[in-house]
Amino acid sequence: MRPVAALLLALALALAVGCSAPPPDNPEGAEDDFSRTDTAEDAVLPYKGAWLDAPRALSGVGQFDRLKGTIHDDARCSTMVAIAAAIVGGPDRFGRFLSEVARLRAADRDDLRMVDRAREAADERRLTPRHLHELSDVVVRAYKVANGAYDGEISRMVRASGYTSIPVGSKRADMLVASLEPGEVVPLATVAENIPHITLLWRDAAGTVRLYDSDDVKGSHVMPRGSARYRERVEDPQSEWSLAAKYR
Repeated sequence: MRPVAALLLALALALAVGCSAPPPDNPEGAEDDFSRTDTAEDAVLPYKGAWLDAPRALSGVGQFDRLKGTIHDDARCSTMVAIAAAIVGGPDRFGRFLSEVARLRAADRDDLRMVDRAREAADERRLTPRHLHELSDVVVRAYKVANGAYDGEISRMVRASGYTSIPVGSKRADMLVASLEPGEVVPLATVAENIPHITLLWRDAAGTVRLYDSDDVKGSHVMPRGSARYRERVEDPQSEWSLAAKYR
């Protein structure tokens, strides 16, 4: 994706600010939190009660679907982060996100049909990766981020679910993590193979902090705090959120 706002400046000027290695928040967190491979496109994602089991569902859904009908895989880390934030927030936030995307794409019948399919699947507890990947492509068009997104655009997409921006006072990853309360999320700009990339941090109701990375990764797309793959990303001194805010 094109540079996340202020990230290039950080690459050039940032001091090496190492994060201390925190212990796992929850003993059930493992190196590969759940899925080791991506979920099949038409497999129903795991639910927990009336809604998706967010970490399990997201663990097998990345941005690269390789479907014939979608074309924006390389640019979709930002839109997958927005979708992940909506999923983490629960069915009401997910529904609100769908409504905003539908409003922005009201003139395109094909895009509206894909949003409607995702809404119906969510209502019937049968959401699949295909629904999310098709939705992600619609979100790219809705927010005009086919070449990637800046931090302000990512914030707008996250807030479309009904989240409110809460100032943290620091853009550093360790401070952002420390500020998180249960149910709160924060995007985290990382650098993957020298390319700016956006991920999502959140703290769940049990207090466990996790990171969602939509890139092609080895193993689960969801990484619990304390795992080596989480620490590799979150403790990198280049990782930050330039807006110095979390979302509640």
